[in-house]
Amino acid sequence: MFNYSSEVKWIKVTDVDGGLVWINLATVERIYKTSEGSMFESADTITQTTIPFEKIPDLLGGHANEVH
Repeated sequence: MFNYSSEVKWIKVTDVDGGLVWINLATVERIYKTSEGSMFESADTITQTTIPFEKIPDLLGGHANEVH
């Protein structure tokens, strides 16, 4: 039997250096608004992105797989 979950587990985003990075949402502890976009903080990494903080609900809701 196949079980499909529409819950977003990973997102691909543009970091502040212009590179594409994958973020595992299951490991994210905090998301902060920064002057350049948003910062995702996990136990062992901090990823600063160009994603406008206001777009975070769209990503978490599965409405976008990649945001530049």
